[in-house]
Amino acid sequence: MNCLTYGVRELQANLGKALRAVQRGDRVIITSRGRAVAILAKTDIELPGESAADRKLRRLAAEGRIHLGKAGSIAPYHAPRIDGLTEQVQADRR
Repeated sequence: MNCLTYGVRELQANLGKALRAVQRGDRVIITSRGRAVAILAKTDIELPGESAADRKLRRLAAEGRIHLGKAGSIAPYHAPRIDGLTEQVQADRR
């Protein structure tokens, strides 16, 4: 685990880079006038109403091992209608 240090202005310019480092498991120390004021680190926060399976899926997605899909229901499948198929099946049976 690496430890990166950014000043406040430098962090503003490189926020995306810092967040990607945190996702990899690194820690980012934020300084103001040469003094450490905060640390960014990866965490597993428990969200209200979230099951153990949801937490595990979220952790795997944060590690980049899976990609979570969009929420919502799947549209029902309707088989395409093929005209003349019934007549063809009946003719084959004769």
